[in-house]
Amino acid sequence: MRLRYVLLSLLAVLPMQAPAQDLTIRFQGRFLESTCSLAVGDDSRIIALDTVYSGDLPANGAYGFKDFTLTIENCTPDLSRATFTFAGQPDADDPLRYRSTGTAGGVAIELQSAADGRTIGANGTDAARTAGIVGARAALDLRAAYWRVGTRPLTTGTVSAVATVLVTYD
Repeated sequence: MRLRYVLLSLLAVLPMQAPAQDLTIRFQGRFLESTCSLAVGDDSRIIALDTVYSGDLPANGAYGFKDFTLTIENCTPDLSRATFTFAGQPDADDPLRYRSTGTAGGVAIELQSAADGRTIGANGTDAARTAGIVGARAALDLRAAYWRVGTRPLTTGTVSAVATVLVTYD
């Protein structure tokens, strides 16, 4: 009997194995592309050029420049620069200029970098400009003007053109 009591006592102190359990761990998150947002009002800008007279326009060239800025903000911290690439419908006689769909004849729109005066071609020629992102923000200074297309007669009326901008980030 003593042996039986010792065996029972030993069994009582040995750990009992618990039944196995399955455990499921789920991981969730979001991965977003680094980006910025356009400043309020820059998503659909209208640049109002000043009214000019037909005698103001040179025989072939720009007149009546209007300065403006495109701004991006709220950039993620890993971004250091933004590239603005412009495109539009080129004028048939002067493909660097943006074709006017207004009622005036012999006139197109000239778009330039304000910093260096280089033409941003509607046909894609020299159409990209880069700006550094500082403090989660970048600004690109531009200017636009009337362009007299010397191959067509000049007639008065309205001038209207559209440029689209693709912004990419590094």
